[in-house]
Amino acid sequence: MNNISLFIALRYFRSKRSGFISIISGIAFTGIALGVSVLIIVTSVMNGFEKELQTRILQAVPHASVIGNIPNQNVSQIIKTLEEKDNILGAAPYIETQGLISSGSSLKGVYMFGIDPLLENSVSIIGDHMLVGSWNSLQEKGYNLLIGDILAMQLGLVVGDKVNLLVPDTNLGLAGISPRTRQFTVTGIFNVGAPEIDQAYIYLNLKNASKLLRLKDSVHGIRIRYKDLFMAPAEIRTDLSEINSLFSSSFNAVSWTDNYGTLFKAIKNEKFLISLLLAFIILVAIFNVVSMLVMVVNEKKSQIAVLVTLGGTKLFIQKIFLYFGSMIGISGTLAGLILGCLISYNLGSIVASLESLLGVKFLEVYFIDYFPIDMRLNWISLICISSIVLTVVCSLYPARMASKIEPAEVLKYE
Repeated sequence: MNNISLFIALRYFRSKRSGFISIISGIAFTGIALGVSVLIIVTSVMNGFEKELQTRILQAVPHASVIGNIPNQNVSQIIKTLEEKDNILGAAPYIETQGLISSGSSLKGVYMFGIDPLLENSVSIIGDHMLVGSWNSLQEKGYNLLIGDILAMQLGLVVGDKVNLLVPDTNLGLAGISPRTRQFTVTGIFNVGAPEIDQAYIYLNLKNASKLLRLKDSVHGIRIRYKDLFMAPAEIRTDLSEINSLFSSSFNAVSWTDNYGTLFKAIKNEKFLISLLLAFIILVAIFNVVSMLVMVVNEKKSQIAVLVTLGGTKLFIQKIFLYFGSMIGISGTLAGLILGCLISYNLGSIVASLESLLGVKFLEVYFIDYFPIDMRLNWISLICISSIVLTVVCSLYPARMASKIEPAEVLKYE
């Protein structure tokens, strides 16, 4: 009997008869396919943004920092204290300021970071993304610096070029506040893949930065990298309390959430809200399936009545329409899965073609300038399973409606 129910449902599903019901059936199938494919594409892009933020931006900046004018004599002791903790992967001193970099007639505002290149590798991935030159060039004698590829392109710089760095002199003289300047040599160009960093960050040796800013015997702080990025905001408070207690100091602390926490939360919230809104596309398609099944039931009343008189049970009739609805849900979901995965996989080239055709840059002001894709099996599985389950559940109503048809009422006028 199961095989007969499935056979009849398959005949309905593969029917080549043109008509209003066939149109509704096609719309329901297309709606499910489009809904599933759009959800897969959007969630893959949003997951990609989230992943890029974690693996690029949040790995290029410190997870947390102890800040304050830390005496040089205490730096190594503080780092040793921090690195003894199991939850910390590395710590490194730094000096940070804003200034101007000039090359010929070009002038750009930048963030300057004085770092120890050996220790900095334990807290940042910048050293792993060198395009030209060497990260270790900052260890050599002389005034060397590293810049991002976007900044290098904007200023027309290559490795070996000379540039001037200008920083404000906080000492008030007769002429007021005047800038201090020093010539540096570009010895490396990096690319993290984040315009915010690649066009505005420069790195120089810690001692050179100290001389430029006349800090003499202190640094601005110590960067820290934790094993668990998301535990950093809580763990830095505990570590800061211990450091202040050990060194009788009053340092402060910041974590990545102070600069990027809002952006990270926004991406997660956007992913949830957009996915929720787009899920209504699938729901509308499923309601189309229900309405289509109800129309089929009304059209096939006489055939259903004949089946019942031939011995078809209520369960037998219900299975016909459950199978029919399930076929539309499964086939639509499968079509949407294939379409969504194909578009997601080729989205980069599709967007590049559209940008070239329209002459616009879609992500020109975002923290990355391309559409990242992260196709996660758990998200795709959830979307597909939810679509199929909802279709099957919603097919119950028209299936029960069909099983309640009374043959005598339908056939007495035939």
